[in-house]
Amino acid sequence: MEQDRIKVLRAKIDYAETVRDNYKNTPPVLQEVNSCYLDTLNQEIEDLEKSYIADKNQRKYSRVKIQRPVHLKFSSAQYEGILDNISLGGFFVNGVFKQPKSNICKIDLKESARSLKHSIHAVGLIVRIFNSGIAIVFVGMKSKYYRNLKIELLTHATIPSVLRDEIAQQDIFEFDGDFVCNRNFTLNRDKLKKLLDRP
Repeated sequence: MEQDRIKVLRAKIDYAETVRDNYKNTPPVLQEVNSCYLDTLNQEIEDLEKSYIADKNQRKYSRVKIQRPVHLKFSSAQYEGILDNISLGGFFVNGVFKQPKSNICKIDLKESARSLKHSIHAVGLIVRIFNSGIAIVFVGMKSKYYRNLKIELLTHATIPSVLRDEIAQQDIFEFDGDFVCNRNFTLNRDKLKKLLDRP
């Protein structure tokens, strides 16, 4: 249903954009109405896509609601955001970010401001951008931080048994010594390791 609605909305957007481009001499009030209509359609598409992606990811990996500060370090900028939810595959962080999709970042997530016991340090990649924040997948991390991720998820999971099954499958991760990487991304492992080792 959501995908069908998205197709309908895209067709309406195409039509509205064609009208806008072909009738540039229309009165300003009509141009403003068309612009508002386009904004409404685009917002509905974004909301539907976010819902569809969330539902799809929810079926694949159990998401755990955790609100906690997270530090993201990109090559050209650094951000402090608030973690909204996390899964075995990645997380969603609330905030305003200027980084584009597919940008790689170093992730520092601590259990609390004073605790390093279950901290998670990893390399991630932006896969979705929304008005409220960004979705990031885990691309690589050291095995000790992968263990911490599992502990974090199991500790806060509503149904730990489901998470244990997902962890047992480990279908997205490959192990290379003490390094764990996401098999869905063909990034240079040596570069990822060096990025993790940087302060």
